[in-house]
Amino acid sequence: MPQSEPPAWIEVILLAPAPQAEAAADFLVTLTGLGVEVDDFSDPPGPVQVKGFLPAGGDLAAQKAMLSRYARELSEQAGEEVVVSFQDLASEDWGQNWKKHFKPRAVTRGLMVAPPWEKAEPAPGQKVVVIDPGQAFGTGQHESTTLCLARLERLAERDLLPPRLLDVGCGTGILALAFLLFGGRAALALDLDPEAVAATEHNAALNGLEGRLEVSATPVQEITERFPLIVANLTAKDLTALASALAARLSPGGEMIVSGLLVMQIQAVRAALEAEGLALLEQDSLAGWACLVMG
Repeated sequence: MPQSEPPAWIEVILLAPAPQAEAAADFLVTLTGLGVEVDDFSDPPGPVQVKGFLPAGGDLAAQKAMLSRYARELSEQAGEEVVVSFQDLASEDWGQNWKKHFKPRAVTRGLMVAPPWEKAEPAPGQKVVVIDPGQAFGTGQHESTTLCLARLERLAERDLLPPRLLDVGCGTGILALAFLLFGGRAALALDLDPEAVAATEHNAALNGLEGRLEVSATPVQEITERFPLIVANLTAKDLTALASALAARLSPGGEMIVSGLLVMQIQAVRAALEAEGLALLEQDSLAGWACLVMG
């Protein structure tokens, strides 16, 4: 009798009172290094659902134990129970989970994100970036991605988009691809995850932009070229750790867009980047997530 295939991913769901939900999302992002979904879907208002994913294998047992312990600590702080649950997802279930929730959607005034299995119907003048997430993160639905896309669009609208972009932690490549659709000439997208590199290369081909987008698993610390525009949608922990490397890759007078941090983490990330000689140019937030523009 053939053995069943082991799960590829574990879905994590934390149900927490609204005041603790942001902290839960921050903890899950920091633990996994991946994006999360936050849904306040109850009426009347009740617990907020924070959903993320853990790769099966490796440190899974330790990560589950940390999440269970963290849920107990949050429960004590809130005076209400914070529930954490885990669900095995086979590879095909992961893909179907994305397909079920991923529909064509306008993420900014001038940009629609659509999967290849759905027909997009953009408004006049609206651009469409086709994204097949595979097992990488980045469909434009997370607030941090939306904040970065909005900044890229504002630069394009003011005719301030430079010719070249560095995208650090590219995921599906959505930010680099949007930059090219908005009028950028060429981009370099970096990610240490081979699944993300493969997804970005695939998505570049879906959008007919493979000739203008270079994709690499090279760490940003090993890149020697400087760029007039850098976008890094990472976690607060990664942004702080990579502050020196990111600043070293920025051309004089250039601009760096960083997101993936919560509003409560602004000061720490800003301080790390300012210590490298950068100054805050703009700050924006959406649903508790923040975006800093440094230069």
